[in-house]
Amino acid sequence: MRPFDVLVVGAGFAGSEVAYALARAGWRVGLLTQSLDALFLPVTEVTDPPRPGTLFQEVYEEGLPPFLLHARAKWRLEARAPNLHLFQATAVGLAVEDGRAVGVASWEGPAYRAERVVLAVGTFLGARLRVGRIEEAAGRLGEAAYDDLFEDLKARGFAFAEAQQAAPPFRGAPGYRVRFFRFADGEWEAESFRLPRLENLYAVGACTTGGTSYARESADGLRLAERLLGEGQDPPGQGA
Repeated sequence: MRPFDVLVVGAGFAGSEVAYALARAGWRVGLLTQSLDALFLPVTEVTDPPRPGTLFQEVYEEGLPPFLLHARAKWRLEARAPNLHLFQATAVGLAVEDGRAVGVASWEGPAYRAERVVLAVGTFLGARLRVGRIEEAAGRLGEAAYDDLFEDLKARGFAFAEAQQAAPPFRGAPGYRVRFFRFADGEWEAESFRLPRLENLYAVGACTTGGTSYARESADGLRLAERLLGEGQDPPGQGA
């Protein structure tokens, strides 16, 4: 498989926005998620209206059940972005060559290569989820933590800060609290979204900010896509 122009790890609100915008602009995009059933799926009430121009705005409707929002977004990612390739896989570490991020290794075995890598792994780095007295290695209900990826990033020298989010009971699901790690402020450039410790590596969403709102995360995903598009008129490898 030839390298993607961009590989996005994580298909929440931020990662899906990056992938959707770049694929519709002609870039060849790989989007990895641990669960296609949880892609673009809110786990708390949507309180902030989506920003104009986002995938979130395309699929949003006040009062829409979470799984219908997910279904609308998944259909658009599959049907309206022909350059986008969705994979259900768990990233366990970066692939690095000469100081450049060139893809990821997966727990399932296949390696995915790309010119640029975007980490949009939300609340999953080193995550521990607690429901009552029960604690498990998970980033949210039913989804395993990215422990192997977290250890790989630490081994490469990345620094992290602890963060925490709480989700109240929502549409029959129990409330929970998740403790996770985000990239330390000195590791991440807020304007460019770069992780400058390695070339061609970017991060967006809760793994950098600690979490804001669905609207903010989707807007940041679109902003990163626009930033990448602004670095050149053509996708990597397709210029004159």
